[in-house]
Amino acid sequence: VEEGVPADFRYLVLQESALQGNAESKHGAVGYWQFKRETALDYGLTVDRNVDERRHLTASTRAAARYLARSNASLHNWVNTLLSYNLGLGGVQPYTRPSDADASRMTVTASSSVYILDFLAQKVVFEPACARHAVPFVPWREVPATPGLSLAQQAAALSADPTAVARLNQWLLSGTVPANGRSYTLLVPLAEGAPLAASPVPRRPVYAPAAPVASAITFVEVNGLRAAIAQPGDTPASLAARGGASLGFFLKVNELSRNELLIPGSPYFFERKREAAEQEYHIVRPGQSLTAIAQHFGVLRHALLAYNHLHVGEAVQPGLVLWLSHVRPRNVAAEYRPLPGTRPAVAQRPASTPAPAPTETEEETEETTEELAAIKELPTE
Repeated sequence: VEEGVPADFRYLVLQESALQGNAESKHGAVGYWQFKRETALDYGLTVDRNVDERRHLTASTRAAARYLARSNASLHNWVNTLLSYNLGLGGVQPYTRPSDADASRMTVTASSSVYILDFLAQKVVFEPACARHAVPFVPWREVPATPGLSLAQQAAALSADPTAVARLNQWLLSGTVPANGRSYTLLVPLAEGAPLAASPVPRRPVYAPAAPVASAITFVEVNGLRAAIAQPGDTPASLAARGGASLGFFLKVNELSRNELLIPGSPYFFERKREAAEQEYHIVRPGQSLTAIAQHFGVLRHALLAYNHLHVGEAVQPGLVLWLSHVRPRNVAAEYRPLPGTRPAVAQRPASTPAPAPTETEEETEETTEELAAIKELPTE
């Protein structure tokens, strides 16, 4: 509801994981909404050795809602948006028609996608039970987690059953809430005898509580652009204000949504990011997302997608040679490099890839122009 996603999409979680937070697919998707690691990071979830918010019911649900809302902003059709959750924005394109945009009615037949038919089956089976309760039955409440305390300590402080608290919070892999500047919430069972018809669940704080920060800001130069390095406790609003930019402009030039967290140590820009980096290639390191790489080099994320023929939400694998300044020709296969512990992260020109020709054919120019068309829409302040 917060993201404008129709309520019927609540049945999708039953199809994805049967409401099992520890569900894992053979393709590496995890949690209630079956996020892959790369996509989870892109939508603001924490995934590391201590925390896996794909297993957090409310955090992952909000991320799924943001994913669906963003897909529908591109497709303008909720049925196609549903299918895109399974196929991705790129994968769903062959199944869409121009007339689908903003259509008020869609025909579903036995030959329609099995994914859509399965979703409708979930709705038919569970909707009658859901309709009987105007207020959802929620046998737990959501409370802020205290950094540095274990689940057992937090359960004791809340007078809650520690076993039940542990069962509801399997996203906390280490058993202790990390004090890393980010905010987390715990799901705590209601006391025995308390009514199950819960009031609306409090919204999880989107950003970590702001730590005291200096009013001054030190700018650095990245890719010839003015940027500031995010500090623990910084939020988009606070960093934008300290840098003298409006929040809307700051979010736009950094390709952020209002719900995304700033990454301490990462540069954030106060002018439009460029369409090309100063270097040509980068070897993806373990744990890196395309968003983090784009931010590190001061390049538009859409440009990297176009240069490397990637779809929105598609994971970049460790060892991939990522093209940073021009389009990889379609007749040149994606290249992967081994990643020994001492190997530099930045690659020189791939040995198997010839230098770009001084001139392009008409066909190549047309292809490049089409692929880059979507990255020229960001305004300047």
